[in-house]
Amino acid sequence: MAKLWSELILLFVAVPFAVLYWIKHFADYLMPILGIMGLCCLAILLADKQFKRIKLWHWDDYKIHLKSTLRLFLPWASLLALVVYFLKPELFLHWPMNQPWMWVATLLIYPIVSVIPQEIIFRTFFFHRYKRILPSKYARWALSTFLFGLAHLVYGNWVAVVVSWIGGAIFGYRYMHTNSTPVVVIEHAIWGSFLFTIGLGSYLVVAA
Repeated sequence: MAKLWSELILLFVAVPFAVLYWIKHFADYLMPILGIMGLCCLAILLADKQFKRIKLWHWDDYKIHLKSTLRLFLPWASLLALVVYFLKPELFLHWPMNQPWMWVATLLIYPIVSVIPQEIIFRTFFFHRYKRILPSKYARWALSTFLFGLAHLVYGNWVAVVVSWIGGAIFGYRYMHTNSTPVVVIEHAIWGSFLFTIGLGSYLVVAA
């Protein structure tokens, strides 16, 4: 038990705060660090005989989950777009209108280099690895949500943290009900790509 708690604190608290503390040195390596952590977590999962590997690829009832995703996404995304338009008009659609190639490249690369590792680490790995010390799936959901937001402190602003807390709650809830990494990856990619499109992606990059 103590070993797992120590591991959890090291990976999900100590590492993000170390990166934040030395952000000037790590700013250009956030994606490689995330990728390496994702691969390490995946390797640990694959070596664990109690882990059901089907969670990494199954799509059971995906159409039902997609409808649920869109029912949540469409109204709240519309409201969020209006909020950005009225409160931060200088950011609204900045990338697609002023840096279209950067925007397109981000939408293509972001799900692969960012979303997939994050979902493996904070949902698939976290929910399975720490089941022994957090038997309640709702406790794992709450803690993974909190730590997911905390990890976004590396971007140096509270908007990134709050947005990530909300997103982490959504993605964790979806994972609890689907036990499917791909389903959650797609939902995460939809929301993340939308944020970059309407301008909030400016809060999800390291300030120069």
